[in-house]
Amino acid sequence: MGTYVRVATQLANRSPLPLLCPKERWNEKLTKEIMDLSDEELTDHDSSTLSSQAVRSGLLLWNDELELSHSISQGIPEEIGSLWHGMMHRREGDFSNAKYWFRLAGEQSVFTSLYEKASIVSSEVKSWGRWDPFRFIDEVEKVIQLNGEDSSDAMILREIQVLELMLFIDHSRSAL
Repeated sequence: MGTYVRVATQLANRSPLPLLCPKERWNEKLTKEIMDLSDEELTDHDSSTLSSQAVRSGLLLWNDELELSHSISQGIPEEIGSLWHGMMHRREGDFSNAKYWFRLAGEQSVFTSLYEKASIVSSEVKSWGRWDPFRFIDEVEKVIQLNGEDSSDAMILREIQVLELMLFIDHSRSAL
């Protein structure tokens, strides 16, 4: 099993699910492994450095390594960088800044798949009619302020967040 597959599998099997607004990294050793992955390992083919950096930023974000993910995503000038930048700010609890970056990211093709998968997890999301990152940010903010990370509402959002991370990483691997 390659290093990328091992890293992605370890992240996908996290228990409990990643917090919506983590205060510290999840696994320090995993951060080093992510940083040591080559561009080719990150994308599984010879693609642009921007694509590999987007994947690296996403893997770091999934490992709750917000600052390091941020330093990478803010250097990606494409919409995919804005996508990761927005998610990072949402996870740090800077909700208005997250919306700014999601506005810059614009409508992404991956939103269709995310909406389909998130609709299975949440009837609330299904009622939206399409994936809406701004409403998701509002839901996260509301849960964090009113109910806390361990509430049943937060657990649903945390499950959707994992779907989001997986789909955005897959999208990043082939986006550029």
